[in-house]
Amino acid sequence: MRVLFTSLPATGHVNSLMPLALAVQAAGHEVAVCTSPAFAPQLEAAGFRHLPGGVDRFGELFDGAPPYGAPHRIRWVQTVAFGTRGPARMVPDLLRHVDAWQPDILVRESGEHGAALVAEKVGLAHAGISGGSWTSHAARRELLAEALGAHRRALGLTPDPTNEMMFRYLQLAFTPPSWDGDALLPQIVHFIRYDNPERAGEPDPGWLDAPRRRPLVLASLGTVMNDQPRLMGAIIEALGGEEIDGVAVIGRDQDPARFGVPPSNVRIERFVPQIRVLGRSALFVNHGGFNGTKEALRLGVPLVVIPISGDQPYTATRVAALGLGLAIGPDERTPENIRSAVREVLAQDRYRAAARAFAAQMEALPPIQHAVDLLVRLARDRQPIPRDA
Repeated sequence: MRVLFTSLPATGHVNSLMPLALAVQAAGHEVAVCTSPAFAPQLEAAGFRHLPGGVDRFGELFDGAPPYGAPHRIRWVQTVAFGTRGPARMVPDLLRHVDAWQPDILVRESGEHGAALVAEKVGLAHAGISGGSWTSHAARRELLAEALGAHRRALGLTPDPTNEMMFRYLQLAFTPPSWDGDALLPQIVHFIRYDNPERAGEPDPGWLDAPRRRPLVLASLGTVMNDQPRLMGAIIEALGGEEIDGVAVIGRDQDPARFGVPPSNVRIERFVPQIRVLGRSALFVNHGGFNGTKEALRLGVPLVVIPISGDQPYTATRVAALGLGLAIGPDERTPENIRSAVREVLAQDRYRAAARAFAAQMEALPPIQHAVDLLVRLARDRQPIPRDA
């Protein structure tokens, strides 16, 4: 079987594909990944064929976007960035690659919609991987229907006014059903165990193995939204002077000097091997990025979530509702409020107990090999696969 994965060019989006792509490859199938040339070294190091496609930089999708916090930003991002601009650049490249490489199935991360359009155009089945907190929700279909409808017309596809295409065959979710509570998910959503992937070539910080008498607290705003010096500065100030060892990860493209001299108990790092550090951490302070949140919960690490945009408010809501940590709203991002939340989560055992229970729910889900089997079945039959089938 030949499987062509597609992704928008952002680390979190590409990383959401990696566990399944590695499992497909380990099962003896051929794997190619279509995304920006910037990710070619990472993908080729993992043994994947890289096929260049789509926008070169994630930021190209967001030119003219409303500011973070604007009430209409989410709609703009979905309809303009993900629904209009992304497919406009990806579809022509994918059509060329599909013709040349002849995949048996297309698998997309849930922010990349070009693969679904191309699969329908050429008569292949497609699957989606939930790369965000609410990307298995059918409610997103209608939000994207008009923008994707324009691409359908250009490709000569039949109208799809309720965007059934998005959840036509198979969607893979790497959180247990409890994550979405009472939300109604499509029947083709299958829940798969998430195992934190090994990432070859990441540096191993010497300080991580040093003897430690205080809890380790990791703080990060991810790889896309890390240019928030006021927020990260508030987090660093909140951790300063506490009976913890703090690690503030600011991003490879950020300058530590902008934060001045850090408190003596807080390290400022451009990059850390996040999964390894989380394995030693008592708490993760983050912005609600879905990959980082999954990585922490898989290890039973509670959170303090300070959402910025996108699906992050949903992540914060679910973390708080499930007792996995605390959420801090847009109007509450002061050092004092962050410090208070950190103290509470570290002091109250119920948060770590809830995180460990959630990790056990993740462990109980079918393994990644089950997802590979589903892809084989879908490539062969080209028919929807409901959960109860």
